[in-house]
Amino acid sequence: MAWRLSLAVALVAGSLSGCGLFSSKRSTLAPAELAAQEARQNAAAAESRGLRAPPTDKAAIYTSLGAAYLQDGHPREAIRQLQLALKEPGNHGDAYNVMALAYANLDQPEAASKAFSKALEADPKNPEYLNNFGAFLVQQKQYAKAVGYLKRATEDPLYATPQFAWTNLGLAYIGLKDEAAARAALARALYLKPAYPPALQVLAQLDFETGDLPAAYSHVREVLAQEPEDPPALLLAGRIAAAQGQRREAEKYWQRCVNANPYSPAGKEAQRLLVGGG
Repeated sequence: MAWRLSLAVALVAGSLSGCGLFSSKRSTLAPAELAAQEARQNAAAAESRGLRAPPTDKAAIYTSLGAAYLQDGHPREAIRQLQLALKEPGNHGDAYNVMALAYANLDQPEAASKAFSKALEADPKNPEYLNNFGAFLVQQKQYAKAVGYLKRATEDPLYATPQFAWTNLGLAYIGLKDEAAARAALARALYLKPAYPPALQVLAQLDFETGDLPAAYSHVREVLAQEPEDPPALLLAGRIAAAQGQRREAEKYWQRCVNANPYSPAGKEAQRLLVGGG
């Protein structure tokens, strides 16, 4: 399992494969619950045909349920499911990792930090856990500590998505005011995953703050070409246009940002800029 936190977009990333709906009837069950229900039904059917079903990994099922609830925006229910996972035998690294993300989502940094520590106790070299904890530390402005964990994640040759850690490492270096190191980390992320939106977004923000408006606009346009309704990218595009004296263009971007997600931090800021003439 791979549950990820990419600080570059400040969202929990990751997906649950194979969690589709198995009935044409409407149900109040969440997709992950339906998947678990279907797994139990399939196991029962196999037993009725004289086939021996493999032992059920209850910890993994509860962890998957917890991840699904978190992904659907229900961190408290996610934690309840993960607590059930921890009562079952097995390796609990994934459960602690997802639980840490849920606590971070609820703005409970102490609980999140403890859960991340437990995940890394279970699997100290897991690059997903190292990246997630490093990203969390960046959120907490513990930049120097974050660099250590993120570097360890980038050094794992088997890490399937190293661009996550390189992008977060770029953010950590920005926090440390080391622009050269930040640009090098972001360049590495973009080498590994060309046109990777989170890395381009961070690079655009960095260029904007250092006054290179053409470069910033070029990068944010690449982001919007892939994710045209991304609120942070739309907010930044508006800021760049405003800085270039293109007020009407800026307002168009900010209105799109509000339309995309009025309750997001970017959407709220765009509303403020539209009303206040910022």
